[in-house]
Amino acid sequence: MSDTNSSDVPKDLVILLHGMLRNKLDMLPMSYYLEDQGYKVLNILYPSRKKSLEDLTTFVHEKITASPDYAEAPQIHFVTHSMGSLVARYYIEIYKPDRLGKVVMLGPPNTGSEFADWLSETKILAPLFKKIYGPAGQQLKTTHKHIDGAITYPLGVIAGNFSINPLAPWVLPGEHDGIVPVERTKIEGMADHIVVTSTHTFMMFNPSVMKQVLTFIQTGRFLRDPESSTEETA
Repeated sequence: MSDTNSSDVPKDLVILLHGMLRNKLDMLPMSYYLEDQGYKVLNILYPSRKKSLEDLTTFVHEKITASPDYAEAPQIHFVTHSMGSLVARYYIEIYKPDRLGKVVMLGPPNTGSEFADWLSETKILAPLFKKIYGPAGQQLKTTHKHIDGAITYPLGVIAGNFSINPLAPWVLPGEHDGIVPVERTKIEGMADHIVVTSTHTFMMFNPSVMKQVLTFIQTGRFLRDPESSTEETA
């Protein structure tokens, strides 16, 4: 009798979802990193500017179920950046995947962003905001009511507190990453939350963030470094 080849053992699948105005190339370093750690990865490109969150969820569902790795994976994890986090929330609420593992969100506007409020309420910028950001952009405002409620799955949130956006100090309250305030990344029911020194735009390229993503997928908690800026939520 021959030994079972380890390559024949099904691997967990990690689904990557990029943010608004971004594409799957932004998630490639994360993809390579997680593949090196032994995971299958599905890095999805979706039309962030052209559809509502509900329609984007349908689009993403079709991509996920068409993947041969989806059918074989013991567990399905999500790693998301920015608005991709809202797509993941909608996907989980609507389709309720029975093999759902961990979810890690990077800079998620879980309760919107005052930056979206400002762009949509400033008379000269509002038409441009609507044209560039599309239907889903209107769903990033702090007043928008999303379709799901409290989180009931293992969710880890990583927020940034470094900004290169010159307008951000005039628009965003408290700590922020230039686009989303730290407080807006939080959501009821999350398992863990940390703050890292990173901008919103480049968070997914940060090696320390990648390590935190892996740690949460493996353990359900983030690493705690007493010398770094972190915040813990029970």
